Amino acid sequence: MHKPLKIGFIMFTEVGLKTQYLNWRNALTEDTCISPVWIAISWWEEGGKIESLPLLPNGLKARLRGQAQLRKGMAEAPFDALFIGSNMVYVGQNQLAKQPYFITTDVTPKQLHAFGDLYNKLPSRFALIEERKERERKAYYQNARCLFPWSHWAAESMVQDYGANPNNIEVIPPGIDMQKWSVPQRNHEGTTHILFVGGDFYRKGGDLLLDWAKRTAKRDWKLHLVTRDKVEPPNEHVKVYNGLSPNDPELLRLYQQAHIFALPTRGDCYSLASIEAMATGLPVILSQTGGTGDIIKDGETGYLIGAGDGDALAERLNALISSPEMRIRMGAAARLDAESRYDACKNVLKTVDAMRTRLGEGR
Repeated sequence: MHKPLKIGFIMFTEVGLKTQYLNWRNALTEDTCISPVWIAISWWEEGGKIESLPLLPNGLKARLRGQAQLRKGMAEAPFDALFIGSNMVYVGQNQLAKQPYFITTDVTPKQLHAFGDLYNKLPSRFALIEERKERERKAYYQNARCLFPWSHWAAESMVQDYGANPNNIEVIPPGIDMQKWSVPQRNHEGTTHILFVGGDFYRKGGDLLLDWAKRTAKRDWKLHLVTRDKVEPPNEHVKVYNGLSPNDPELLRLYQQAHIFALPTRGDCYSLASIEAMATGLPVILSQTGGTGDIIKDGETGYLIGAGDGDALAERLNALISSPEMRIRMGAAARLDAESRYDACKNVLKTVDAMRTRLGEGR
């Protein structure tokens, strides 16, 4: 039996990162012999003193809240190790040097900058500030005991852009709850239901699906758009859902009702929504951008298309609508692939074992 390790988990809770955080909390049972200290960074506290300060912009309030949450969690030190779920956390090199630390992330800062306005994460306009940040980022990646990028795309940047040792990198995606995201009994006769899930409607390519919905000659289909943005449905075949959280029962129902999942995103680092679709037995049409190329096996579990390629989207959608047999075959292959590569419990245990090995406690 391993001795319990006290590990501080610095986890962020916005959008897809919240899913990773909750999966870790669910999977990290007593059997793992980890004594976790959860340092959840939500950037906001309802009714908090920082949030009630007048005149301060919300962005500054969020940064102050995040720093306060980080300080409070780090006060639980000393730790045997830190596990950081972010591409960059300004804990400070002196604090990071007090214990080993590990990083899991779907993207590096340089990769985010390359997306430009799509993520609104641009480098500093002041050269000296950006140079200082780059030095901090390189130290952050180079000094980690081990890096757990979600994709080979992110791993490549860690080595090429930040000088990380390739031997200190293990690509392990976060995975999902395979019991929650199960395959329902689907009726493939009649209306074909197409599902899109993307908070940022334009970046995720929702407008390309709307364009297809206006132009297609296909009949007997329904397009379900889950987004935080306000979108006007062009006709009775399109339905828009606002305000659904990642764990909303209505969202799970939409996945189970669907026959096709489509995410023609213009820019993405990864896509947990696509993995959730695979787990529910759906063929996935996904743009190849960032690390998404790791997810879909083109022509087997779905289709990879070019980012923003509306013509390719229409061609693949029309083909899947026309062939229930193809949908069933690809959906079954997608579920098997998800079970093999994206089971959160298995991937958490794999990560824990790798951490123990790096800490000199391997089996």
